[in-house]
Amino acid sequence: MSIKEIMEKERWATEEVFLKKNYNAMDEAEVFDQNAIFHVPPFPDIKGLESFKQVLMTAHQNFSNIRFNWDEVVIEGNTAVQRFTLRAKHTGTSEMIPAPPTGKEVVLKGCAFYHIKNGKIVEFIEHSDYLGLFQQVGIIPPIGLNGE
Repeated sequence: MSIKEIMEKERWATEEVFLKKNYNAMDEAEVFDQNAIFHVPPFPDIKGLESFKQVLMTAHQNFSNIRFNWDEVVIEGNTAVQRFTLRAKHTGTSEMIPAPPTGKEVVLKGCAFYHIKNGKIVEFIEHSDYLGLFQQVGIIPPIGLNGE
């Protein structure tokens, strides 16, 4: 299977998880190594696909009406990078994002690096604007110049 095909299956699995809460899609896609490492700063590293699925379930405790836009995909050798925009409604709370629900529409822009070995994603490294997300839900106050 080509890297492009792997990434198409990964996007399908991501949409199944976030749009339909079909967590089994991560297995059904057959592109994730069961022992993959997931780096999602500022959160602790996640070891293994089963643990990552648990974290994804937590996202549904915080957010509803999740939508994705895949802005760009770049493939070089055994590495792929996807730039994305996620939109959702902040409707709940969890240990991961312990802010009371605001009902606000939030936006998270980011990119994810995928390292692929033997036809499987073995490492996932996400770099997203979690500072901006935490500001949108009220965990961190807005910072920066305010024109004064």
